Amino acid sequence: MKEFELFEPVRRLFSEMGYSVNAEVKDCDVTAVKNGELIITELKRSLSVALLSQALDRQKTGADVYIAVPKPKRYSPKTFRDTLYVIKKLELGLIFVNLLGEHSYAEIILEPQDFTPVKTNTRRRKKILEEIDGRTIDNNTGGVTGRKIATAFTEKCIHIACILENYGPLSPAEIKKYGGCENCGAILYRNTYGWFDKPQKGIYSLSRSGILGLNDYPELKAYYSEKLLSYRTIK
Repeated sequence: MKEFELFEPVRRLFSEMGYSVNAEVKDCDVTAVKNGELIITELKRSLSVALLSQALDRQKTGADVYIAVPKPKRYSPKTFRDTLYVIKKLELGLIFVNLLGEHSYAEIILEPQDFTPVKTNTRRRKKILEEIDGRTIDNNTGGVTGRKIATAFTEKCIHIACILENYGPLSPAEIKKYGGCENCGAILYRNTYGWFDKPQKGIYSLSRSGILGLNDYPELKAYYSEKLLSYRTIK
């Protein structure tokens, strides 16, 4: 597929809307004019940052700017939602060209329009900051999938597990005395990772899974084990 194959369907689209259409005007792939209104459309074989950058440069003319690309084979508004959001935020228009030989046609998916500034999601912002505050050693690697992530909650579990490993079975109150978090009772009760056993009422110990779990986070285990040295005089 060549870029010039996109031109005729786009030209026909705007011509049928009453615009006077021209090609290759001052580096603009397609221009359309009607009653003083100027539209510029850039043609490309696929969406790319380079295409978006080129389209943004065309906005400097004061024109409404569209980008036109072949319609993706598996397009759906749901799967394309994030891409449409970016294009909308850039105040660009989007045209899909259905390449069907002599029956090819273009359709406007998104009109250029002023973008309403994004409202801050205060609840989500608070959650992110709380998560950051709850971490001590960041051993996670951004962009990696399929690997365990040490969240603030994970750290709390590791801290409790280190206490139990060092001091044996304890009650939630005793765990707090060794620096365990205020909600350690709820964490032990939920036992999300299966790291804790309950040998008797109100008493918790480290399970086999807990021992193995600690070994998955050697840096954090070392950090919290060292931290426990300051609590040894309590017991």
